[in-house]
Amino acid sequence: MRLPVRSLGLLTGACAALGAFTVTPATAAPADPYIIGGSTAQNPGYITRFNGHANGYTFFCTSSLIGSRWVLTAKHCMYDNNGAELSDIDLYIGSNQSDGGVHAKAESTYLYSGGDLALIELDTDGGSTFAQLASSGSDANEGDNATVYGWGATQSTDEGQHQSPVLKKAEVTISDTNASDNAGGPGISASTPDGAVAGGDSGGPMVDGDVQVGVCSTSDRSSITTYGSVAAGRDWIRQVAGV
Repeated sequence: MRLPVRSLGLLTGACAALGAFTVTPATAAPADPYIIGGSTAQNPGYITRFNGHANGYTFFCTSSLIGSRWVLTAKHCMYDNNGAELSDIDLYIGSNQSDGGVHAKAESTYLYSGGDLALIELDTDGGSTFAQLASSGSDANEGDNATVYGWGATQSTDEGQHQSPVLKKAEVTISDTNASDNAGGPGISASTPDGAVAGGDSGGPMVDGDVQVGVCSTSDRSSITTYGSVAAGRDWIRQVAGV
């Protein structure tokens, strides 16, 4: 059974506990800080940590800076545990530490009707290194080796309490370019022999060569993951973000 790969952690309080909780991933490091396998990674400058807050919870995801004030992530990351769209989102851009790099807030959010993609407009410049986005379905092919990134869970149980404090990566093999993502949109599935993505990796990039071809959508936490197709949403991204 494949599940979305967003993760959440319970706060000890609402707004008052927020400041203390943002450092928890760095101070409560799991013994094996990797994507349930995989390895640590250096940030190419555009991979972004997503912490959304609502109803006493923080929702963890990963994302990509695609323009100076634009971030691409998964649509299912944008909702709280009651199904309401999140309005309080912190983003940490460009560091391999989960709470490092440039800190920005979400100013506006946009949801893609055709699949599990979302855009976030930032309240400040996030940097100058951007993900190179796929423009054609031929940017990802079955049999290609690709790399996936995220700060997600290091085990498949109690995922919210086992978020990695450092950026991780895993090598995957694309197995199906005609799959469906969590929202029923076009997706790219991959086998995960090197490391399985889990809660908190949602929204993170799948990079084939130097091109981001997917946005993390679902995983069975062991052998297969599916990413929303960037190429399928490329026209929408250009229309909304102008990039």
